[in-house]
Amino acid sequence: MALFNPLQVKEINEIIAAVTKAIKPKCEIGANDKTLLNALLKAHDPKKKATYFKCKREYSEAIVTHFVKEKGVTKSRFHKSSQAYIFIVS
Repeated sequence: MALFNPLQVKEINEIIAAVTKAIKPKCEIGANDKTLLNALLKAHDPKKKATYFKCKREYSEAIVTHFVKEKGVTKSRFHKSSQAYIFIVS
């Protein structure tokens, strides 16, 4: 995992706080492009909806890893590293 300076840690913690408010039981988390993920969801499971959170590309992997390891949230099969959006699928 990359080392972050105090300003980056503050930005990551703000994103984590926003995502924590939106997390529900049995949801999945990941990072991906908005348009690509919407197309994938329509093709695989049209009932599922995604909620997006903007972040810097270098933070996406750290944020997803935090929720998977610390909070026990399932990582989505549509997850890609170094993406501009974190998503929650429920």
